[in-house]
Amino acid sequence: MFWHALGEVIPLAFAVIISPMPLVAVITLLLGPRGRGNAVVFTIAFAVAFFALTLALASGSKGTTENDSFFATVFHIVIGFAFAALFFYLALRSWQKRPKKGATPVEPKWLAAMDSFGVVKSAGLGVLLGVANVKNIPIAIAAGSSIGSADLPWSLVFVCSAVFVAVSCLGLIVLTVVGGSHSQHIASGLASAKAALIQHNNLIMAVLFIILGALQLGRAFEAF
Repeated sequence: MFWHALGEVIPLAFAVIISPMPLVAVITLLLGPRGRGNAVVFTIAFAVAFFALTLALASGSKGTTENDSFFATVFHIVIGFAFAALFFYLALRSWQKRPKKGATPVEPKWLAAMDSFGVVKSAGLGVLLGVANVKNIPIAIAAGSSIGSADLPWSLVFVCSAVFVAVSCLGLIVLTVVGGSHSQHIASGLASAKAALIQHNNLIMAVLFIILGALQLGRAFEAF
């Protein structure tokens, strides 16, 4: 059951890896005056907060399908269709909010203030994007539901949640490690990546949500 649960949540983790806004935030910190220090703190805070959210959701779902195969089937069908509908809705909203052709996307105001961030504010931003990111919350809910309903012992619920979050944070970890080299070539690449992520944020998320919706739909039909 552990590997089955892990197999269900790893695709969700890849959606978090390329979620644009956390990546934009860590790139902005890396390009700022305090560079790697702030980026490391941000990444750790994001990972801890996202792990706490996922574990809490998994714990809340644990036991919902124990000793009742009929209820388990209904639960997985309902959850699968509900999350599929949610992800397809989010895909539509992201598509509708994409910048019109030729238009320059508006950079979030909080990015402009990040040059003045110290350790505390960087950690606070990491926690905020880890638990209050509207694009990551439904992913955490879906992952927590999969882990919690897999009828795992508490130790494996903890491990499965930790693995899911570790994979989810790979993008931030790689950027923090590579971006802290102080190379001008890398800094230039990070600046270009930041601009591209902001430009295509809504398009990226629309595609991701369509894929996640399809995965959840497949999960629902598989439960029949």
